[in-house]
Amino acid sequence: MAAIKLDELENAAILVDDGEGSAKALVARDSGMIHLLSDEYMDEEAPVPGDTGDTEAGGNYVSVPAASELGLGRALMQRFAGSHLPGDRERVQEIFARQDPYDRFSKLLEERGELDAWYRFRESETRAALIRWCEQHGLQLDG
Repeated sequence: MAAIKLDELENAAILVDDGEGSAKALVARDSGMIHLLSDEYMDEEAPVPGDTGDTEAGGNYVSVPAASELGLGRALMQRFAGSHLPGDRERVQEIFARQDPYDRFSKLLEERGELDAWYRFRESETRAALIRWCEQHGLQLDG
């Protein structure tokens, strides 16, 4: 079994999340290659496999979940805010009530001097979530 690169797996989960149902990513168990399937994007280094129907347990392909399904994205930002910005509860709720909170959240973190802590937290939590997902599916993570 080939190892999967952490950053590529994270990018695939984000792509699936951003695609809101129109994007899919598959990991090939035998090669560790991630195949990105989207109407808007075609990965030329990892072309679409001939038979993508083989995604059942034990099959060669495993569907990459959306980042939100792994507790990343908004959920991760809210967990961080709950523990690092307790005095900003109202402002954080206002940020997350809007459509695209990422820029506003980053600005708040910068104002509070928590941006570096956020980056460390996000990296650690993302890695842990992807490791758990790989273990659940019998995949090996590189790095």
